[in-house]
Amino acid sequence: MSGGEVLQDRYEIVRVLGEGALGRTMLALDRQRGGAGVAIKELLPSRMKRWKDYDLFHRECRTLRSLSHPGIPTYYDDFVIEGADGEPSRLFLVQEYVDGRELQEMLDDGHVFDEDAVRDIARQTLEILDYLHTLNPPVIHRDLKPANLMFMSTGRLKVIDFGAVREAITADGIGSTIVGTFGYMPPEQYAGASQPATDLFAVGATCVQLLTGRPPGEQFEGLHKFNIPADLPVTLGFEKILLRLTEPEVNDRYQSAREVLRDLEDRFLMVPKQSLTGHLPIPHRIRPAPRPTPGFYLRDAYTGFSHLAVVVLSVVAVLLSLAFPVTVLVTSQPAWAFLGAFGTIMTIGMATVVSAKARNEISVYRRGNYALGEITGRFMSTSSEAGTHLTYRYVVDDGTFRHGCIATDDKSYRKLTPGDPIGVIFLPDEPTEHVLYAVPDKWSKRNTVGINRRLTDSRSEADT
Repeated sequence: MSGGEVLQDRYEIVRVLGEGALGRTMLALDRQRGGAGVAIKELLPSRMKRWKDYDLFHRECRTLRSLSHPGIPTYYDDFVIEGADGEPSRLFLVQEYVDGRELQEMLDDGHVFDEDAVRDIARQTLEILDYLHTLNPPVIHRDLKPANLMFMSTGRLKVIDFGAVREAITADGIGSTIVGTFGYMPPEQYAGASQPATDLFAVGATCVQLLTGRPPGEQFEGLHKFNIPADLPVTLGFEKILLRLTEPEVNDRYQSAREVLRDLEDRFLMVPKQSLTGHLPIPHRIRPAPRPTPGFYLRDAYTGFSHLAVVVLSVVAVLLSLAFPVTVLVTSQPAWAFLGAFGTIMTIGMATVVSAKARNEISVYRRGNYALGEITGRFMSTSSEAGTHLTYRYVVDDGTFRHGCIATDDKSYRKLTPGDPIGVIFLPDEPTEHVLYAVPDKWSKRNTVGINRRLTDSRSEADT
């Protein structure tokens, strides 16, 4: 099709913008709208290999006609020009002309996206998905990828190409048509069971591609397991979001765009790794409850002593305190025996309190759920106080934050500053009941945070 051709006595073709597998997109001037620029998508029958392509094209027209969002190109018109002399009919879709660049084109040109840029792209895409997924019925795009995200000079983003879209008309969102692009498709999409969480997986895969410059298909083990590179240049918080977005099991993934937007807004653990100053070896994941007794590895964050050592030392202290009154009583010195008995009673009382606290925290460790937390504040000690004063927060199972504070003599906590990660184990039925948790760093003598990055394997070396 050459420039200057007029369709429907209204649309004057200017030039071809791009060619696709099934058609092409052209820039045209709409004479009925004062010569405003529009984008016309033409489906070329000569390139179609199945009747489903016609269905998808008409589905895109119907979908765009019903949508209204600044992140989605505005629908203007669609029409068919009947072919002459046995030629097939030509199908056209007219929509808003988006003056921008596809993210895929930017990647191909070597553009480097940092975390701030990718987070902004994710946020804008999720806002559009939140609109689509909350419609009745929900609209699922099914083919989100950099080639279908248009970045404009204003910094705004638009989602394009709704040819693979589907309306979720069943309660559980199950469909039957397999449409999408390998690398951006989670396992359920191969079974034709697309749902809102399916689009969220594609958002995560797209973010990983923007950060690495590599197609997400290279990150798959077979069709089911998506691996995020261990050297991904992101903060711990954004890494956690990407991991949950790309969970192969749909029930372990985020279930709504709004959930992801909330976590992005919270900025939990989103501190550049190079700015971390803490020295605690914090595992991302440990063995699920119930756990065996932790031995001497679980330390009391307030004192720096092992909980089990506290229990053992309490028993030893009681036994030693018993030795004195027994000895003096045997040697016929009742006055000293009475004094020794009083000391023994005091020792037993203190040992009972201390060991009870230690045993309770061991119990929390064995039964509780593990989560990463972060330091939110650090305060200087007064002249009459010793140790380090810290405040922190952690996320519990319902997604809400719980807060805690600590005044500790443990040297391991001295250099922690706001944004540094900490490990927290909490009881699911009583989330405020918790212990701070770190593991011995046996393999490194450097003052670095020992982060266990193998997040999806609960049997990793960080398991205790």
